[in-house]
Amino acid sequence: MLSPSQALNRPLNRQALAPSISEGEKVTRRIGFLMGNVGLLIAQLAISELSEPLEICPIPFTANWLLGLINLRGNLVPVFDLHQLLQMERSVEKGQLLILGQGQNAGAIVIEELPKHLTFTEADKLNSPPPMPSIIKPFTASGYEKNGQIWFNFDHLGFFEHLATKVGG
Repeated sequence: MLSPSQALNRPLNRQALAPSISEGEKVTRRIGFLMGNVGLLIAQLAISELSEPLEICPIPFTANWLLGLINLRGNLVPVFDLHQLLQMERSVEKGQLLILGQGQNAGAIVIEELPKHLTFTEADKLNSPPPMPSIIKPFTASGYEKNGQIWFNFDHLGFFEHLATKVGG
C-alpha cells in the first residue's frame, strides 16, 4: 500500500481518469480536496503534501480555527481548521494534514478525506460560481462542475495571508 504522499505524487493514468474525453479535447488535470460539500482545487504548480496528524502546539488567545503550529522539518507551519472557520459539521474526529506551500509560505489544513485526482474539460467550467462564504469567496473566483460537485480554484497563498490578519481570538 502506498503512503498518502506517494499516492498523490504517482503518475496519472489518463485512460482510467477520463475515459469519456475525446482525442484532442483540452483538459485540465488537478488535485482537489473537499471541505464539507465545498471542493477546493490545489493550484497546478503548488507544492503540497499529506501528513498524518502531528503534534500541534496551540497559540493562546487566537481564533478557534487556528489550531496552532506544527514543526515541519524545522519550519513552523500554522494549522487551520476550515470546518471551524466555515462553520461546517465534521464527519470524522481526526483527519490528515494537507500542507500547501513550503517554508515560510506553508500552511496546513485539516482534511477528512484524501485529495482526489480530477480531470476537467472546457464544458465543465462554471459560468457563474454559486454563493460562497465571504471569508473564502475572494480566493475561489472560478471553478468547475463535475458530476454535480462544484470545484473551486483555490488561491491558498492569498487565503493564508488573509487569515494571518485575523488570528486574534
